[in-house]
Amino acid sequence: MRIFTDKRSKQQYAEIPTRAPVKMHLYSKALGFALGISLKQMYKDMATQFLQERPWEYGLPWRPTKGLTQTMSEAIGEKQATGWMQVNIRIPAELATELERLAIKENVSLSSLSYTLLYWWTWYKYPPVQERRRREEILRKQGEHST
Repeated sequence: MRIFTDKRSKQQYAEIPTRAPVKMHLYSKALGFALGISLKQMYKDMATQFLQERPWEYGLPWRPTKGLTQTMSEAIGEKQATGWMQVNIRIPAELATELERLAIKENVSLSSLSYTLLYWWTWYKYPPVQERRRREEILRKQGEHST
């Protein structure tokens, strides 16, 4: 985690590096645009709500990150992209410190905690349209079977 001073606000911010699937990162950026807020503000809102709602206490598992590449053949040492990319989550330093304390308490890396945070936001709080439709269909079918 890198601490720096924001040039505009003069506030202390932290940059937490993690990795996420490219599609998830692109969706989160589009989500910020759709919500009408900057990525920095969305990350702040995301972290604040995550700490308030505590989804890990209700069954959300900590999600491990993947590398950016993987070895395809030990004999050749050939590497292939995994479809994951580095994401730098920039949030106020005091919020980052709370996340760091949580990571230590839960015995997970700050990178995995940050990926879990991003996953929770994009899959549970604001799921993509196709996922919302899939969930609605499941609920509809369950309703038909219960009557």
